[in-house]
Parts: sequence; structure tokens; C-alpha cells
Amino acid sequence: MQEILKRQSEKYLARYPKIFFCHVPKCAGVSLSKAIFSAVYPAFFKATRFAGYIDLKASQVSEQLLGIDMMRARESQLISHLESAHMVYTNGHCVARPDVVGKYYKNWHFVTVLRDPVDRFISEYVYNRYKSSQWQKHENDISVYLNSDAGLSSGMTYARYFSGVTDVRNVYDKKNDVVEAAVRNLQRFSVCGTLDDMGKWEQDFNAKFDARIAIGNRNATPNKQVYNDIADDPLLMQRIRSLCEVDQRIYDAVKTASMGSHAA
Repeated sequence: MQEILKRQSEKYLARYPKIFFCHVPKCAGVSLSKAIFSAVYPAFFKATRFAGYIDLKASQVSEQLLGIDMMRARESQLISHLESAHMVYTNGHCVARPDVVGKYYKNWHFVTVLRDPVDRFISEYVYNRYKSSQWQKHENDISVYLNSDAGLSSGMTYARYFSGVTDVRNVYDKKNDVVEAAVRNLQRFSVCGTLDDMGKWEQDFNAKFDARIAIGNRNATPNKQVYNDIADDPLLMQRIRSLCEVDQRIYDAVKTASMGSHAA
């Protein structure tokens, strides 16, 4: 009887695609994660081992107890999800390095969306400074933030998430290789587009998964005036563009590829 139930369960789960939504910070990820789940899976999956997420608390505790980098702990969680025989959906802020994508992309659909790097940088700065929760909250003025490790890391978010080079100090030494590796990696994603053309992203998603996705809006910037003040300052914008140089090249390549497929 147990073996029969197991086969029935496996047959039922086989109806659904396995999706990992790589949630890049401040790229509409909260809205997308909820929309993806609602469009593809039955609601009751949320209460089962069929669906999961990269847990923040667990990665924090892993860092404290084991002395490992928190993102490495999150990557370990991701791999355990991708290895699961039962899980069909997972998501979260987690690096999707080429080696991991290369191993699993034939059985799992990797999905993400990218935002203009400069817009994303400013949004992340403002959100983390003025949000109510304490996780990654800071009190730094933008001029201080631009010269901080956090600012440097934020400017290289796409490079860190997709190239396999996670140490920002190494990105500058091999810019061309980093861009090439990230773009090649993102080409293996089942759905990858840009926030400024979400219509195209939705079309690609719906075609891939035979779905009708509906995307809401969550986690808006908590201080629009500060965002606008930064965007209106030419000197600040010049500095931010410099920090985002590598990410901009990755983003432009993805956008060009998306536009090309749109035209086709």
C-alpha cells in the first residue's frame, strides 16, 4: 500500500514543473514569488513539503554557529531543495552560481527578473535605510554608503548572483570574464527578463508554463522623496553608475537578448 501511495504521489507531482525563483533584492521579487506560486501550483502546496523557501533565520543561525558566510548557508539550503524528490517550488534571496544552475537546470526551471541596476541600487539603499524591520537596516547617508562595503556589494549584485564570483574584490580584476559568465549562466534560465518590460516577461512565463500570471505590487520604497533627491543629483548618479558598471553590462545583455526574442 505504501509503495502504491508513493507512486501515486510521484505521478501527481509530475504534473507540475519544478521552479526556483531567484529573488534578486529590489527587483519586484515579493510580488513575483507570490504570483508565480498562484499561477502554477494549487494553494494547499504551501502547507506541504512540495514548496519551500530559502529561510533567513536558518542562514543567520548557520553563520553564527558554524562561522560560515550566510549566503553560503543559503546556497546549501537551495541545493537541498533542488535535490529533494518532492519539492517542486522554492524561492529566495540566493546566489544562482553557474555550477549549480548547470547541474540542475535540465530538471528545474530557473526564473528571475532584473531591474535597471542604478534604479535597483538606489531603491535598495532607500529601502534598507528607512524600512521598519531591522534586517540589513542602516543609518548611513548616501555619501557614506557609496564608500562602504555594503555600497560596493550592492553595485555588483548581478555579478555576485550569477557569475560565480561572489567576492566583490575579485570582480574588478576580471570584469569581462564576470560579465561573460553571468550572461551565459542567465541564458540557461527558463524565464529571465527585465522589470521595465514585464509584459514580455509575463508572456514568456505564460508560454513556458501554460499559465496566466497576475503580478501585484509589494515592498514599495518607504521614502520616495529621498529616492528622487538622489536620482536628481548628477554627482551622486555618476558615482552610482560607476559602482554599477559590471551589473549594467550584464543587465544590458539580458535586455538586448529579451528584445531580440520579442522582435522574433
